[in-house]
Amino acid sequence: MKLLDRTLRTYLLYSALVMLVSIPVFYVVIERLFTGEIDEVLWLRKEAIQASLSRFPDEKALLTWRDLEGNSRLQAVGPQTPLRNRVFDRAYREHPNDPRSEPEPFRELSAILTFQGKPYQLITRTSLVEQKDLLEALVLVLAGLLGLLLLGLWLNRRTARQLWQPFYETLAQLQQYRIDEGRPLVLPASDITEFAELNQTISGLTRRSHQAFIDQKEFTENAAHEMQTPVAVFQTRLERLVQTQPLTNEQAELLGSLNGVTARLSRLNKSLLLLARIDNQSYADPEPVYLTDVLNGLIEQSIETVIAKQIELVRTGFEEGVLLQINRTLLDTLLSNLLTNAIRYTPTNGRIVISIQPQSVSIANTGEPLAITETQLFARFGKGEAQTGGVGLGLAIAKKIADTCGCSLTYQYANGQHHFVLWFG
Repeated sequence: MKLLDRTLRTYLLYSALVMLVSIPVFYVVIERLFTGEIDEVLWLRKEAIQASLSRFPDEKALLTWRDLEGNSRLQAVGPQTPLRNRVFDRAYREHPNDPRSEPEPFRELSAILTFQGKPYQLITRTSLVEQKDLLEALVLVLAGLLGLLLLGLWLNRRTARQLWQPFYETLAQLQQYRIDEGRPLVLPASDITEFAELNQTISGLTRRSHQAFIDQKEFTENAAHEMQTPVAVFQTRLERLVQTQPLTNEQAELLGSLNGVTARLSRLNKSLLLLARIDNQSYADPEPVYLTDVLNGLIEQSIETVIAKQIELVRTGFEEGVLLQINRTLLDTLLSNLLTNAIRYTPTNGRIVISIQPQSVSIANTGEPLAITETQLFARFGKGEAQTGGVGLGLAIAKKIADTCGCSLTYQYANGQHHFVLWFG
């Protein structure tokens, strides 16, 4: 969710909640205040009528009395007459004999008054129509305020979107920017100080990052080139030295050890150069590649080692012919490292199973559990207890290639087998 939407949505929800809660609360409070005022008026009216009873000459005049509005009257107390003073709501039709007339709400007081030593019931009432109209008007006003609030939020969101437009344009430029390209980052001008300073900082940062990338790339290429020459010369002269005669057994053993170290140094140099090229994104665009062809070629190259260690090699799913859109060189290196790792760490008379699925390829080999974690397994120069002549970069390179190509490389040990699975897409 975008920052602007999150802030506005939070404020909108808060405002709507406050308004929705305040409308019924306001309604109840106003209704009670209004009802309290009406009740007070009724009780004052009752006191005034009680004080004016002495002006009636007899009971007949008392019972025939009505106020001007016809909302107050006195009547004799009967068996069903409640003797307790009380105030309640009641509805009366404007025309009692017309059933089509609409009932109107009233607030009514029933009280007992004394006239010439005898109790009489006072019925007095006040219309609540004005209260109803007032409350409806208040609700409409609050609803109108809520609508104005929502309109203000919409206008605020529109204004904020225009204010944040330079930020979104800068973000779009950064998403398209590639550090390995020489194209400078052109950011839009903005009259907002914070965005102008942000664009200036980002422009300077990308220029320095691009220059650092160029320097690192040149250093890597120069270092790899300069290291290859002396290593090749040293290995050539070492081979000529081995061929000289006579050699003692001790000299032959030392020369053999040096030859192995030189070969390992050459592989290490090539691996580091490959990692640098992957980091620098120096490989061509993806191309259509048949996974089966690549794996068959790698197996043919390693078949002698497989036979020498008497390893059972099982292939499944090779008839599917999965077609990938990937860089051929990187895929070849990735699968070669996984296969070489499986052959190297599979014991004699062990078993390797290579399985191709529509969305993945797995290489499983028998062997003892690892003495290191999965994170250490894919780390550079990460090895277990067994040292078998590798340089400790094969799985790190495989993991790096998988991430670069948008794939996922996972590891699991189960049922006495190491399972490496490469997931495509």
